Amino acid sequence: MIDTPVYDPFESLDFRFDRCMITGVKIDPKADLVQLFPDWLINKYHLQGKTITLLTGSTIRYPDIKVPISRDARDAGLNYMNRSVGDLLLAGFDGLNWLKPAQLYHFLVYLYYGVIYYEIHESLRVKSVRNAFLTNEDFKAKFRILHVVLQGAIRPVTYLNFDPGSMFILRTYDYKKPEAAYDFKIGTNTLSISLRMGEVGVMASLLDNGTQAQFFQSYFEKFDGATLHPIQFDELYAKISYKAWLMNSVFDYGIEFPDVEDPAIAISMRIPDEKKEEAVFRDWEDGVYGTILQAYLAPYGFPPDKIFDKSGQSITFLETPTGKLRHFDANFNEIG
Repeated sequence: MIDTPVYDPFESLDFRFDRCMITGVKIDPKADLVQLFPDWLINKYHLQGKTITLLTGSTIRYPDIKVPISRDARDAGLNYMNRSVGDLLLAGFDGLNWLKPAQLYHFLVYLYYGVIYYEIHESLRVKSVRNAFLTNEDFKAKFRILHVVLQGAIRPVTYLNFDPGSMFILRTYDYKKPEAAYDFKIGTNTLSISLRMGEVGVMASLLDNGTQAQFFQSYFEKFDGATLHPIQFDELYAKISYKAWLMNSVFDYGIEFPDVEDPAIAISMRIPDEKKEEAVFRDWEDGVYGTILQAYLAPYGFPPDKIFDKSGQSITFLETPTGKLRHFDANFNEIG
């Protein structure tokens, strides 16, 4: 277990590669730059030549996204997390029965934060104007809390009467072609993530205090037992990421850091009195949501002028006008 003080890279915007991105201890970049996406994921879905687009606008291959992580942090839990999550995810949807939700959540936080850390490092290195979000104190505060949440992969973290995020696990169609069977997305300004691997689809709003899982539990229950086409899965992620963007900053966090008597980190959450009358979410604007949906559906060949129907409402492949779940086969032919 790690016993070093909790590190805050956002205090001085220190995103160099000579410090562990989790603990802040000095590392040797020649030995401790670690491939973020594990080999089991890259090999299974043939990601060796696939790329991710960064905030700077440049692209980088999956295996080349490396982040600074000390050997102590890897030994304290990260290596075990990567192996155990990989073993169970590769077993398919049934493997999720043996996977602890907290472990899968930490794996998603690790991927999200690793990509963000690499992107910030690159944008600061090339002085990109696309790192302007780093001057936003609200974003910085959220990233700080998410960094503390990430500590849960290597040391005890306790959440006092709340869940840090909302995670949704869905069954999706599997495909023989790796490029069709895999997809990965993150929302930098929404702290959201989506990972689709074969018949397993996972998406999360990583720091919404469990709000979406609580508010929309009945909505997501209708997908229990259903197999979603990738288009449906991406539509659902568009809804989750937009909802995350609509969430007002009404929550304050308190952190009790580890000491000699108690090695655990404790995180508390409350709504200050002056914000108790504020709505948790701002009003939904279908036009704004439609732009997000169009971005996610464009790879499937949907042009912008097809995102809204004749009545001006955004299209949906999830429900009928009466709220009944729509079913599609793996080739996107509607069933029933």
